Amino acid sequence: MHLTLDELLAVRDGDADAAVVAHATSCAECAAEVARLAAVGRALRELPTEGPATDLWPALRRTIEHQRWQRRWWRIGWAAAGLFIAVTLVAAVRGGIETWHEAKLARETRTLEAQSQRLEDALHGYQRSSAVSGRTAGTVVELEDRIAVIDARLAQLGADPSPTPDVLDLWRQRVTLLDALVSMHTDSRAYVGL
Repeated sequence: MHLTLDELLAVRDGDADAAVVAHATSCAECAAEVARLAAVGRALRELPTEGPATDLWPALRRTIEHQRWQRRWWRIGWAAAGLFIAVTLVAAVRGGIETWHEAKLARETRTLEAQSQRLEDALHGYQRSSAVSGRTAGTVVELEDRIAVIDARLAQLGADPSPTPDVLDLWRQRVTLLDALVSMHTDSRAYVGL
């Protein structure tokens, strides 16, 4: 029985045990195979070292890095565009809502101003009757004083072209007080007329 390839290589490299070496030296066929393997190893070691004509790795690495940067800038560009669109939409929607809200406030304020003017015109149409009770006269004076305070606050806020919720609230209070005052005059006339 002859040596296996692993045993032959171990003999060639000097790593085999004594029994295997003894067989390789006594058997002509195994000795010839060890010699052939040694010749192949020498021939392989004597081959010239071959490499690529140029090192392709630096160029390949530059190409890969360039592609990475392109992808990053592409993503950054799309992210910036998306952010710009989102900010623009938010600003447009917010501006639209604010404009709508301001228009609504202006409409309500104009309506309350017109209603206030109608109530004042109605008050001027009434002549003060001398036959009113002290309680009614006190209530009328109190309502007129409160209206005067509201008028002073409205004058203090000025004629702002864009009314605020505070101005709208003052106009509501004024209309409510004027309505109560008109009701007082209407009730006292009806009472005196009986």
